[in-house]
Amino acid sequence: MKNVKRNEIPLCGSKWKMLNRFRLVVVYAFFLIMISGRSLIAQQNNSIPLSENYLDDIRIFYEMVLEDDSTNYDALTNLGVIYQQKGDLEKSLSFFEKAVTFHPQKARTYHNLGILSSIIGRLDDAIINLNKAAELDSTNPNSVRQLGVIYMQNEMFGEAIKAFERALTRNNYDTESHLGKTLAYWSLKEYDLVLAGINEMQSLGLRFSRMELLLADVYFKKKDYDKAKKYAKLDETKYSSKAEGHYLLGVLYELEGENDKAKFEFKKAFRIARQNPYSSLTLDINIFFESNSKQQYE
Repeated sequence: MKNVKRNEIPLCGSKWKMLNRFRLVVVYAFFLIMISGRSLIAQQNNSIPLSENYLDDIRIFYEMVLEDDSTNYDALTNLGVIYQQKGDLEKSLSFFEKAVTFHPQKARTYHNLGILSSIIGRLDDAIINLNKAAELDSTNPNSVRQLGVIYMQNEMFGEAIKAFERALTRNNYDTESHLGKTLAYWSLKEYDLVLAGINEMQSLGLRFSRMELLLADVYFKKKDYDKAKKYAKLDETKYSSKAEGHYLLGVLYELEGENDKAKFEFKKAFRIARQNPYSSLTLDINIFFESNSKQQYE
């Protein structure tokens, strides 16, 4: 991120004091972009990862920048992210639209506007803006991958697969695009293609969080209970605090008549579920996508 230089914005008096106050804010502003994103497939009401005071400090700084340069690219972009995080989507949209107007050559402006368009329910605008971002940044998989995420959110799994495949032509080692494509096939109940996708990832030296749980579920759906139990046990070892792994293992034990083991796993699963209102006994794409896809705004 470009730092603001003294000779770019003439400051004096109270403004110069403000700039000194926010020196560390400038240094860390880059990290706002890195950690502000939320998976579009996840629940929209997650808590904001930054304190309100910290966000307000950065907001005040960039609003001060805009007083002297109303088209400043970093200020418009970061204020869009900040207001989205604060839940003011109307202001966020205004800043992102201004960024596109004043900096139409920047792929990042269209990328961010596309994401926000999806959040506020403007799917067509999201698709247009993310495709424009991908056109401007023709080697980066991020915008095309994000388009796949949005298609997944809207249960357009065929379109999602096409988008993730486009992203992989740009970077065949993009773990999130491989995962997205695999989860789209899982949503379509194309379990052989899920296994093929995971095998391809492994051949490239890639893996994702809860991979064993997904394998356990696929083999369970294919009625290969021995392999399902094998992978469910591996997942339980790594993620013993997660309810869904215990529950699936309980179901597998019950199918084999091992009722004591089944009751033990069910008891664990239900206890975890009672303690954590966000836990689930069943599998959905959030379990895999949310823990692997951190990138959002740029």
